[in-house]
Amino acid sequence: MTRTRTAAILVAAVLSVASGAAPAAAEWNVDLYGGAAWIQNSDLGVRGQDDRGASVNLTLSDLDTNLGFTVGVRGAYWLEPLPFPGFDLDAFYMQIPVPAQTTTGTAAFSGHFLGKPISVDASGVAHIPSATLPLFGFAPELRLRWPLMVDATFPNGRLQPYFTGGPAWAFSLKNEHIAVELGGKIGAGLAFQIVPWLALFSEYRYIFFPGFQLTDEHLTYRANINSHTVVVGLSWRF
Repeated sequence: MTRTRTAAILVAAVLSVASGAAPAAAEWNVDLYGGAAWIQNSDLGVRGQDDRGASVNLTLSDLDTNLGFTVGVRGAYWLEPLPFPGFDLDAFYMQIPVPAQTTTGTAAFSGHFLGKPISVDASGVAHIPSATLPLFGFAPELRLRWPLMVDATFPNGRLQPYFTGGPAWAFSLKNEHIAVELGGKIGAGLAFQIVPWLALFSEYRYIFFPGFQLTDEHLTYRANINSHTVVVGLSWRF
């Protein structure tokens, strides 16, 4: 199944649930958040031509990353007749440091990675430069909450555990062109309404992009991105 077909199926699933409800009114919210982000170690495939024009087809093993950060904004609405389901569009940015490190490669080459020189010598020792991986993406999601501490002031619950899930897309660079990579996003959080129009929330999210690719000059790098983020934020309700 191609990425385009998978994306179409995921979007259709979210939209079909939304179109079936047709609420007469809705509770809207806008969220701003920030927090910590990290990416699991992953092998890095390298394809293309190196600085000498030689053909490259190799794998760098177990690329390590450091703790980074994420920020974002999310617009959402909850279906007023049904207090549990809602829908949102989340736009997020992650910045992950790649520390200078030495690992192993399956063949020798020299080139550039995220604008920095990278090489594998004849003995298979890979020299990875320090760099920064930026990742901007967006995700339309289905959200499900459980209203707790319900009263006349907070009819949808002052305390709201919730779950989110849906497809996700991230932008990558292929030389001077922008490409879009398909993945997914799931998460769970807890919101507490300070006053009826303002809530504080904390959330864990797992965002993944299988076979994420970026191209630097004549080399294409491919890795499975599996990221974990923990965020806190404010939610304006209206």
